[in-house]
Amino acid sequence: MSNILDNMVFNKVGLPLMESYLDLSSARHKLIAGNLTNVSTPGYRSKDLDFHAELRKELNRDSHIEGKLTDPAHIPVGKSKLKGPEILVNKSSATNGINNVDVDKEVSDLSKNQIYYSVGAKLLAGKFQGLRNAIKSK
Repeated sequence: MSNILDNMVFNKVGLPLMESYLDLSSARHKLIAGNLTNVSTPGYRSKDLDFHAELRKELNRDSHIEGKLTDPAHIPVGKSKLKGPEILVNKSSATNGINNVDVDKEVSDLSKNQIYYSVGAKLLAGKFQGLRNAIKSK
């Protein structure tokens, strides 16, 4: 019964894509916060992910074969949520005399990412409100 609900209701209104959107935004937030935390760590290299490229991967994920894992020790085959987004490490030279973390850029990226997350959360709430209205109108 759960698969029927997933396929006929939740997948049709885009909930898995919204989940991926929020997961990516959350992962990027953690990376940026880690960069700011390590602003005074000698030799630290800032990290990020290409939000839009990772979201495009999620959009195209349905057209690929995904293996089913029956044991945690198995290696994921095809597109799998276990792989996570690709983390990009900035290999440029030190810009602040200690490492390559640019505080102004990181704070700007953090603000922009917060807007992405807020918009995604509001869109997801709207999806659930639409489902709630459809159930009540019966």
